[in-house]
Amino acid sequence: MDEMIRFVMLAQSARFTVSELCEQFGISRKTGYKHLDRYAAEGLKGLTVRSHRPHQFPQRTDTAVEALILAERRLHRTWGPKKLHKVLEVKHGIESPPARSTIGEILRRHGLSVERRRKPGMYVALNDGLTVPTRPNHVWTVDFKGWFLLGNGQRCDPLTVCDRYSRYLLACRAQPNQQFKGTLQTFQALMRQAGVPEIIRVDHGTAFASIGLGRLSSLSIWWIEQGIAVELTRPASPQDNGSHERMHRDLKAEAITPPSANNAAQQRRFERWQHVYNHDRPHESLDQQRPCQFYQPSSRRLNENDKPLVYPADCEVKRVSSSGFLAHEGKSYPVGEPFAHKCVGLHLNAQGQTELYFANVHLGNLTYGSAGRFRPTAYIAPPNHNPLAK
Repeated sequence: MDEMIRFVMLAQSARFTVSELCEQFGISRKTGYKHLDRYAAEGLKGLTVRSHRPHQFPQRTDTAVEALILAERRLHRTWGPKKLHKVLEVKHGIESPPARSTIGEILRRHGLSVERRRKPGMYVALNDGLTVPTRPNHVWTVDFKGWFLLGNGQRCDPLTVCDRYSRYLLACRAQPNQQFKGTLQTFQALMRQAGVPEIIRVDHGTAFASIGLGRLSSLSIWWIEQGIAVELTRPASPQDNGSHERMHRDLKAEAITPPSANNAAQQRRFERWQHVYNHDRPHESLDQQRPCQFYQPSSRRLNENDKPLVYPADCEVKRVSSSGFLAHEGKSYPVGEPFAHKCVGLHLNAQGQTELYFANVHLGNLTYGSAGRFRPTAYIAPPNHNPLAK
């Protein structure tokens, strides 16, 4: 400002021309005359430094649109610029919504966006041995979210079932525990409504797997009896079920934190969130489309009757005792309580080994133990190993 005052005073002295002064001060004639005009209009006050901010913002986001962005973000705390951009198009009918980068700036300006660095190695590609779904109901992913305490102090174990192909959340149930009976009833009700999938993918949780033959639990045995193949992810490998784990993160943020007062209230909250997840929330892996646009119920129906398993003619069919033991050639072999009262098949292969099957699942071979007695040795067969396929 001192330089501008000096310039104006020298110009007022009439000892120098404006052109000479502009050259001496290193400014253009346009800038020089601008200072002189401001001094003539406002005096020394006109020479104060002014903001260079433009008076008009032709590209500025409309106030009403910005309010919609903030409202949707506060309603859905986990939705980022990509999802909000799609919501403005589909839900609010805005033909040319702000760019995703602009939406991100709006969120940051209002303190609604926190930069989060993804941990290296999280949710990497699927295990090569797992099925890549090509149609709805090809693969269902199943898991328990992890228990928490409700407002009344009772335990809640959210059971979630998702169609892997369409990302459609089929069930989100507030279970009181992970026990077999209650979980079975939930699946029976779900499959009466949505049908039966071809494959169910689970981790090694106690409800879905065991340390016994074939790693099968009572629930996974029931799935197999329904004609459903069971896929186990690798131990301690949440990346094998990455999309399901990602859904759980949103579930916790939007429908669990903080917990509801009781189980009924928590279930109503789950159902509202499930509807939004399936019908409103754009999904990045679906090119920002909604899961409801890709999912349709299965044509395979639940088998309500306990029909006995049918084994090939060259198999010897035996029933496991109520305590989980199998009698064979005068000896008794532990098979496991999950197989109690179930029919299994014994097949003599070309190498002279006796193979043990439940349905078309190879549980293991009978082999000599250290004491000279037969003992089942369990192993998980390769995914394509299916010698007894019907």
